[in-house]
Amino acid sequence: MTLKSTHQNALIGAYIADAATLGVHWLYDPVRIEALGKALWRTPDAADFAGAKGVFVHHGKRSGDISQYGAQLRVMVQSLGATGGRFDVTDYQTHFAAAFGPGGWWHGYIDKATKGTLANIVTETSPSGAYDDHIPALSALPALIAAGVSDETCAAAVATVSNHEASAAYAPAAWTALRAVMDGAAKADALQQGIRAADTAVRGSLVAAFEAAGRDPVAFAGEVGRACPLPQSMPVAFQIAATAGNYVEAIEMNARAGGDNCGRAIFLGAFFGAHDPAPALWAARLCEGPELAAEITAL
Repeated sequence: MTLKSTHQNALIGAYIADAATLGVHWLYDPVRIEALGKALWRTPDAADFAGAKGVFVHHGKRSGDISQYGAQLRVMVQSLGATGGRFDVTDYQTHFAAAFGPGGWWHGYIDKATKGTLANIVTETSPSGAYDDHIPALSALPALIAAGVSDETCAAAVATVSNHEASAAYAPAAWTALRAVMDGAAKADALQQGIRAADTAVRGSLVAAFEAAGRDPVAFAGEVGRACPLPQSMPVAFQIAATAGNYVEAIEMNARAGGDNCGRAIFLGAFFGAHDPAPALWAARLCEGPELAAEITAL
């Protein structure tokens, strides 16, 4: 299969947004982030977190490296490349274990959800997703949308990494909005389509986020929550998507909002990158950029 240019831009945009945000990932103190002088493209440094609310996990990472969220997206890109764009659960689980399991290519922090999924893959639990409501559940969606898979396939893929009711409720909003914007819809219309696709139990939180467009995302995240769980991370991502005017503005807003900004960056980078490609200077700062681009091309 051959990807549309908007789909390629969305995928590389997701990687770049993730990498750009790595230095302030899980720093929950917006005042500290502001005091650092710049939020984007920082080399991860424990000193930036000293005395502030947050957790520093990216020891030894460079400016331009992707986080574990970017690595999960990469696993899906690699799997889809190997299958000709077809989601195959067994192949995906094999690639997942080859990345995050013992001796895997991923060298960095592995979160609880990923550990739980690995354990379920080993025991052949089906679906293999951990019972976890955090935003890693959505990390692979840009690749699936680029490959043109169905809603049912998206749901199955989410369940392989997150078998939780919150993931099942919020994920349709994310993949519907991404599919719409990657296929040419205007930003606001894509978000509205995503909201309508969400489970009724969580739709109100996304409506509130959309209606908060124009407000400072830092303040909005302070009210809704900056953390990883989807009931916090998805409304914040939708509010930033509804507020920002372009790719750079969205990624800067997301970083300043703090907390699990790398998790939100995958959605936002793909959402804005589809039609407003990341700046070339930013793309040049992405570690392993040529390799990541080659894997996207392999789709």
